[in-house]
Amino acid sequence: MPQTVYTLLCERDVPMATVTLPKILRFLQPNQPLVIIDDGSITDKGTEMLLQLSPAIQVIKRKEREEQVLDMISQYPGCRKYRDEYGPALKLIDIPLLARTASPRFTYTDSDIIYIKNCEAYFGQQQNTYLRTDAIKLSVKLSNVFFKYRWPIPYKFNSGYFSYDTQKYDLDVIEYFVTRPDVRNNKWVHEQTCWALMFGKSGPSYSPDETQFVCRENLISPQPETRAIHLIGKLKGKLHDWSAEHYEVSGNSAQPRFNLSRNVNVIDWAQKSARRFLPIK
Repeated sequence: MPQTVYTLLCERDVPMATVTLPKILRFLQPNQPLVIIDDGSITDKGTEMLLQLSPAIQVIKRKEREEQVLDMISQYPGCRKYRDEYGPALKLIDIPLLARTASPRFTYTDSDIIYIKNCEAYFGQQQNTYLRTDAIKLSVKLSNVFFKYRWPIPYKFNSGYFSYDTQKYDLDVIEYFVTRPDVRNNKWVHEQTCWALMFGKSGPSYSPDETQFVCRENLISPQPETRAIHLIGKLKGKLHDWSAEHYEVSGNSAQPRFNLSRNVNVIDWAQKSARRFLPIK
């Protein structure tokens, strides 16, 4: 059975999703669903726009799943509080809880990723796989990762795209993480950091080749080898330009490559610390 593909969406990003989600559908199997998880802000009009894109799209409104999810985390007060206060927590809590009732694995993708060509393999991974970005971006100090918590954290982890084994999902890990006061140095990557910890505790993981699935803000334009682009930061302004059809047929037709990843190590920490004082390129 194909793994379900999920995305978390708000009303603000519905117009973007009407461009990017149809591109995802081109690479899914006929019976592979694409499920949109509403953050609670999507209007009835927005829901109608999304459902009109394809019969393969499902929208699960927050009010429809609220009782079910709250029951699942009833013994986790930290998770309940985190979910109430922090929108991206729905990616960390709601989606995997719903996913593990449906299939052994699931794929997650942000709605600001353009899947350009030859992307079928991204939605059928059988190993834990995450998107590698251009830097180590965590909400906890690396010194604490190594010397206080001794956490295994995958290298340059980005939670914009991943495939994950639902049997490895552990609410106890999330409860412990979200109740640590010293892991919230950057709220924008807090959920991402918890996912990184979950991946690190789950064993070996893989990443798409960085030249094929691009996650860096200094990208000038798609290259012949580009398969997908995460529109981080200012790149969101390139949505329509880079969604043009000529990118879908240009370049080579090689299938996506995946590389065995590694965890962040003390050398990475030393180099990151040195950059505070030295202009290391």
